[in-house]
Amino acid sequence: MNPRSLRLRLLGGAALWIILALLVAGFAIGWMFTANVERSMRDGLTASLNRLVAQIDPIADESVPDAALPDPRYGIPLSGIYWQVETLGSDDVWRSRSLGDHVLQTGAATAPGGAERFGTLAGPSDQSLSAMVREVSFSTDAGPKAFRVTLAEDRALLDESIRRFGGDLMLALAVLGVALILAAWLQVQLGLKPLEHLREGIGAVRRGEAQKLPPRYPAEVLPLVGEVNELLSQQQKSMEFARARAADLAHGLKTPLSVLRNLAAHMQTTGHAEAGEQVDEIVGEMGDRVEYQLRLSRLRMRTRAHQLSASLNEAVDRTIAVLSRTQEGEELDWQVHLSPELKVDIDRHDLMELVGVILENAAKWGRSLVRVEGRSDGEFAELTIADDGPGLTEEQIARLGVRGQRHDESRRGSGLGLAIALEVVALNAGTVHFARAAQGGLAATVRLPLA
Repeated sequence: MNPRSLRLRLLGGAALWIILALLVAGFAIGWMFTANVERSMRDGLTASLNRLVAQIDPIADESVPDAALPDPRYGIPLSGIYWQVETLGSDDVWRSRSLGDHVLQTGAATAPGGAERFGTLAGPSDQSLSAMVREVSFSTDAGPKAFRVTLAEDRALLDESIRRFGGDLMLALAVLGVALILAAWLQVQLGLKPLEHLREGIGAVRRGEAQKLPPRYPAEVLPLVGEVNELLSQQQKSMEFARARAADLAHGLKTPLSVLRNLAAHMQTTGHAEAGEQVDEIVGEMGDRVEYQLRLSRLRMRTRAHQLSASLNEAVDRTIAVLSRTQEGEELDWQVHLSPELKVDIDRHDLMELVGVILENAAKWGRSLVRVEGRSDGEFAELTIADDGPGLTEEQIARLGVRGQRHDESRRGSGLGLAIALEVVALNAGTVHFARAAQGGLAATVRLPLA
């Protein structure tokens, strides 16, 4: 995909923000879950601690009974939950059977002033314990008696719950991320669909299938559609105006030229033959230039982005059908060999002009034969037109197509036909090559891009 693509930018931006949002949400949810689990553990330890404190008998020899708390796990060695009661000021310690011979070191866990504190202690078998420690004091006949009461739970249970939840959360967020990215992709596809339709509409205009873009677009795109249609309209009007002005100028000059031609003829009959011939020659050259500009004004200006299609076979067949009915064409043997369905990238009117010029030139100079061959060559169509006329020298061939250059003043014509052909080919990214034909005359090879 093109790195400058709008679709790639939108998808990349959406994916980036979705991933960042899910990462932040994952950390926040994980933190809240951990805090909630620890708070639940703390509340559970506090409740059990209160029950344990209620079981303490400060005046009895066994201040805390073995079954002080009913949970059977306190009786299973290394079960992960433990309690311990220490008599402050003496070595008396009571603890759950789950602790075995291990004594919890709770001195560092006691808050200043004897307040309740939640913290972490080292347990049996290197366990890390979450512990709630509280110091309580009782008044007895023998005086006050203080105890340090501890409830602890293995953090591995808490960590395992957090780990499992983290894994489930990552999976859920990954699935959600994929779903959101797919939704973003679908949104981008639907959002950019009008632009694709706009591109197709412009392509239809380039190919000549439509004159302007239809107004069936979302409101956000309609201003652009209106601007494009306005540009197309202005371009068409400018081309029509330029062609009309060129045609008006050419037709406006024809009448004065006709008057001058009549004047030259009159001069020749009244004793000014030399001057009359000069005037007639100048008038003929001016007439040729006017005709040349008129024919150029009919050509379709285009760029390579403007795609067209015209049948080369049809243009050749129609032109030969006309020329074979002329006085020169009736006497010729027209040999035509064309590959089927040759479509070239050129306006069909320009193609008729091009083919007509070259075939007309071959018909004018050919003695008995005109051979036409057409085939496809890669991305081009190649049309070769050869005659059996007198032919030209290499020097004369090099001058072919130059406006006004005629190689035989005895034949009719202005010498502008091949110049027109070269103009048409140049407008449509083609080439023309002139050479001596195998039949002795001239061979013109035209190459045009296939449609």
